[in-house]
Amino acid sequence: SEWVFGNREDLVKDVISELHPENGEEWWTYVCMGPSDPHPNWHLGMRGTQHRAVMWRVWKEGGTGFLYWGANCYEKATVPSAEIRFRRGLPPGDGVLYYPGEVFSSSKQPVASLRLERILSGLQDFEYLKLYASRYGKEEALTLLEKTGVYLGPERYTHEHMAIDIMRGEIFTSCRSCS
Repeated sequence: SEWVFGNREDLVKDVISELHPENGEEWWTYVCMGPSDPHPNWHLGMRGTQHRAVMWRVWKEGGTGFLYWGANCYEKATVPSAEIRFRRGLPPGDGVLYYPGEVFSSSKQPVASLRLERILSGLQDFEYLKLYASRYGKEEALTLLEKTGVYLGPERYTHEHMAIDIMRGEIFTSCRSCS
């Protein structure tokens, strides 16, 4: 859990040093009730870059997978038009990434939350960083994250989208011929 690690990147390095990828071992992390602000997570009220930073953190820490424990954990309603209530005891929005469509339109199709859209952007950033690292190496990709100020650590990441655009532009420009 990223909650357990907090801002202790040394603990992450300790866990990774124990892994045996040659035996198929993987490094998966997750967020749920924590960590809380200022760390990256997907709670309501957090900044958009904070939502995206979840996947920046996973990439920087060398994650091979990510688990989110719930996507629609609001309290069950007896009628579709009932007020959406988040589960008691959880941070606001925790476990809710999409909403029932019939509450917002005549469709029964689920409606994605803005947080889910931001998660998609974070996943895309993860893939771009992987692409860049495959061409120039992980250290060079880490340098790009630092140089652009996108992500330095769990409490030090950009609040501005311009830094993300600069990072992506650098990746696009340098990897045009990447396959």
